[in-house]
Amino acid sequence: MEVIWKYKMELVGWTGASFSLGAYSLNSLNIIGSQSIAYLLMNIFGCFFLILYAVSKKAHASWVLNTIWLMMTLVALVKVYVGGW
Repeated sequence: MEVIWKYKMELVGWTGASFSLGAYSLNSLNIIGSQSIAYLLMNIFGCFFLILYAVSKKAHASWVLNTIWLMMTLVALVKVYVGGW
């Protein structure tokens, strides 16, 4: 059972990394904007999965960093959704 948990958490980590890297890449290539819903949601999912992974690995610096990044992204999403703060 422990082995299954390990592989599930690895999948969670790679999923988070893929979302975060995908968002960054698409933005860098000017395919999506930094204030687009797609970019912000990809960052939210990426951060969330990376937080879960970092907590499971007891990687404190990583989960703190991703928590801050997630909060900044949520603020940006609210600003876009509400229509400018």
